[in-house]
Amino acid sequence: MTGEQDDCIRAEHMLSRYESLVEHPSELWTAARRPLPICVWTNHLKTSDPALLDALVDDNIDVDSADWCQGAFRTQSWAKPGSTLAYRAGWYLVQEEIAMTAVEALDPQPTDWVLDLCAAPGNKTVQIASRVHPLGFVVANEWNTGRLSSLWSSIARMGVTNVATVNADGQTIPLPNHAFDRVLVDVPCSGEGTLRKHLRRQWSVTSSLKAIARIVPIQKRLLSRALDLVKPGGTVVYSTCTFAPEENEAVLDAVLGDRAVVEPFHIPGLHHAPGVLNWQGASFRADLLHAHRYYPHLNDTGGFFVARLRRTDAPSQSSSGSLSKIANSFHPIEPSTLKSLMGDRQPQHPLSQFCERFGIPASTVQHMNVWMKGQEKLWLTDKSYTTLNPILKDIDVQNLGILLYRVVQGHLKPTTAALQRFGASITLNVLELTTYDQLQQFLAGQAQPLPLAPKIPVDDGYVHVRHGPYELGCGLWINGTLHSQLPKALRLKQDALSAGTEA
Repeated sequence: MTGEQDDCIRAEHMLSRYESLVEHPSELWTAARRPLPICVWTNHLKTSDPALLDALVDDNIDVDSADWCQGAFRTQSWAKPGSTLAYRAGWYLVQEEIAMTAVEALDPQPTDWVLDLCAAPGNKTVQIASRVHPLGFVVANEWNTGRLSSLWSSIARMGVTNVATVNADGQTIPLPNHAFDRVLVDVPCSGEGTLRKHLRRQWSVTSSLKAIARIVPIQKRLLSRALDLVKPGGTVVYSTCTFAPEENEAVLDAVLGDRAVVEPFHIPGLHHAPGVLNWQGASFRADLLHAHRYYPHLNDTGGFFVARLRRTDAPSQSSSGSLSKIANSFHPIEPSTLKSLMGDRQPQHPLSQFCERFGIPASTVQHMNVWMKGQEKLWLTDKSYTTLNPILKDIDVQNLGILLYRVVQGHLKPTTAALQRFGASITLNVLELTTYDQLQQFLAGQAQPLPLAPKIPVDDGYVHVRHGPYELGCGLWINGTLHSQLPKALRLKQDALSAGTEA
């Protein structure tokens, strides 16, 4: 018997624990053994569904629309979804398709203040932010410092300006109670629903039960804190990527009490099983029938659990945070701040300077402000943050929106994240890469002379680089040579780019 067969047997044994919950257990197991389709979600801040679809087709990637979720496309085989030019330009994010149901259930509305309590790697954060932009705002919290970089990377690559990221324990996060319109609590879990992606993992009933026993107390405390942080009448969505009732219905039954009710919701185009009301001798509250269980065979996806909760006006069970408080050190840009950073010159406001250098209409950034933390980074965020800022006064905000400039020896260096975000509006100091070789050298972080005169006059200094429809980001143009300033995270080795990107 091969190692792969052994893995399959162990996984099937683990799934057999849930046979009584599934109408057709054999179909579940058959689906679990198939490779999981890859799903991507369109970033409408930078492109459109038709444009992304055309780009994927040009890269010889055969995709279908996931009709139940706007902007989602799926494909059966795609070895490296992060190797395309569209990915590096922030046109899409890669996400397990069924996990998108959490944001669908949350249903964020314009002007909402939303808390994503367990936010990394940031896919759901970005999707929420896109729905409430530019009037609403998202606070994305992640306790695990090892996962913060993935959260920051997602926000920067997608160009989302209405997110503040924080690093706090979601169980005791020091935020005011009843501060948010909606809270997503996508808790850490045993991960059994990811079986199709990780079939070679050592799945077993024993290992699952150990993981469940360890994680359930944390899940309960996270959900309880979420219920205190949301406003009466507001929405909390509780989700996991596991099948275990101990982590799903049992957690909800133990925590909700009279503080919330489980309410029905409908996602057209998806099939789901109802929540479980009885499990191994335990009975759960009747409204858990409204929860959604997504098994792999129902929609050809991974496994997922989602419950939508409506907060009542029952009293909270915790204070506004029991940890020691660290003041939010972000502050607005003032003329005195600029002068101290840039010496005796009479600097423009960073946004004015950015718009003037790159020919961006002022109306494009009129809903934005610049904030600063420390002496080296200027952050661009939506003005909606101004009203949220007092709520975050007692917590250390890590990042705010996207980085606009770095201060380098008294000069402002624009970031690739900002240039990509506004690339479609840039009309000055932009260089067009016209050949595949030029593109490869820029993506590899190399310097290159450009013998052809640019289409638009370019002054020496920082420039925006473009290739066909793709806004690539920051370069340094000096005496006819382009020096790539692309962040290391977005670089590619020569010839590592997917085929089909020649403009």
